[in-house]
Amino acid sequence: MSQEQLEQGLTTNELLNSTTDEQLPSYGSRSKSRLSKREMQVLIQIKEGLRNPEIAADLGLSTKTVENHVRSILQKLGAKNRTEAVVIALKNSLIEI
Repeated sequence: MSQEQLEQGLTTNELLNSTTDEQLPSYGSRSKSRLSKREMQVLIQIKEGLRNPEIAADLGLSTKTVENHVRSILQKLGAKNRTEAVVIALKNSLIEI
């Protein structure tokens, strides 16, 4: 996500919708560490303090699917919990405050 896009006032979700998975930032050196667009959307919702049922309702997913995305996010970022995942993502500029 470029500074130009941010200056245009687009929300993070709007930027994600116009971005391919390959354009998303990766964490670590392995390609499997790259979060998918859906995982990024879930991570942003986690950052906002939403619980899995709320994320599921907002994104039109089942709670089980959100749980799977959260599990994948934690694994890819090497985080022990949701809070640590957000901290890692912020420190590595995967998401913004």
